[in-house]
Amino acid sequence: MTIIRTITMEEAEPFWRLRLEALQTNPEAFGRTYEEASRLTNDAIRGRLAANENQFVLGAYDDDGSLVGMAGLKRETAVKMSHKAMIWGMYVSPGCRKQKIGHRLLQEIMSRAKEMAGLEQVTLAVVTGNEQARNLYLSMGFEVYGRERNALKHNGISYDEELMVYFIQNS
Repeated sequence: MTIIRTITMEEAEPFWRLRLEALQTNPEAFGRTYEEASRLTNDAIRGRLAANENQFVLGAYDDDGSLVGMAGLKRETAVKMSHKAMIWGMYVSPGCRKQKIGHRLLQEIMSRAKEMAGLEQVTLAVVTGNEQARNLYLSMGFEVYGRERNALKHNGISYDEELMVYFIQNS
């Protein structure tokens, strides 16, 4: 049975291995390249994992305790935007897909988001063509509010992103 829990600072190394795997496996789906991410310092990596009242990163752990999936939530800290948070870095290793791990990660993120005082909406972006992820987000109550043309460009190929939002007060 897969366990979903917060990734700790002590797990920075497996977290970063999985993040680099994501950037290699699906380079079109993420804003940073593998090469850029490979150059980040340990402090920068740990900064992404620093759980507090405004951000956290969840991990999905298989029966062996291996990290096989992840997703983060980061709340805006500016006063006028603090009613919003963004999901980032959603990824499940290819060998573990089609087991509802992504669904469980998203379910836990949204459960925690709904407990955050004053949080009204959660946004995310999904690269067009990633129908599996898009359908997951739609099934969980996210709605499309826009499309950013040429949002990402990798190896000379441009990718659009669909912008999605979940309104907490309507749930």
